[in-house]
Amino acid sequence: MNNNDKLYLAHFLFPETSGNTEVEEVLQKAASADRICRLKFSEGEYTQDLCLQVFKDAVLLSHLKDTDAFDCELKTPEEIKRASFYLLNCFQFTYSSPSDSPALLMSRHKYEELQEQADAYTLFLLTERLTAETGDVVNSPQLANVMKSPTAEGELKLCSLHEGAWSFQRASYMENSSGSWLVRVSGRESEDWMIAVPLTRPQLSSIIYRWLLQPLEVSNGE
Repeated sequence: MNNNDKLYLAHFLFPETSGNTEVEEVLQKAASADRICRLKFSEGEYTQDLCLQVFKDAVLLSHLKDTDAFDCELKTPEEIKRASFYLLNCFQFTYSSPSDSPALLMSRHKYEELQEQADAYTLFLLTERLTAETGDVVNSPQLANVMKSPTAEGELKLCSLHEGAWSFQRASYMENSSGSWLVRVSGRESEDWMIAVPLTRPQLSSIIYRWLLQPLEVSNGE
């Protein structure tokens, strides 16, 4: 990995961190990784902030802020699946297919503005603003409800190496008693889009599991 790649990865994955020992170690190991995921998740007192690096024959899990935690290697599909669900505080290993509800589309910049101001808005006003941007009067109120008062939140930053170049994806997860949503946003500053879809926590855990497992399946000839 050249210095430019290292800088791109550091800026995307750890924009708030400078000189952190755990981060430097992650970036050093990333030189031979095929994929990297930073996962942040919180639900009440349960919090996670970690990095998952996918290599040819294993997934390396590194905790970034928990000084009492230790890094570990996940080598079998069972270990990877268990970790994918456990890290999201999810113990429901069965899940249904994603719903057929239409995705909500809008400008990433407008969405981020609404997200920053959600606490100051009433639910009614937030719903109005969101509906005006998406044009969806049915599903926008549901997303507004979760944006206004989430009980669980997560953030995913995904990096994939393909033909010598890194690609980047960002997504966030929000949940409360009324439902749960996955929000994907454009990974490049030149792009301005957001897609939100209803998605349960077991479904998200399964998506992460498959994303982590794929290179291992290829290398093992499965």
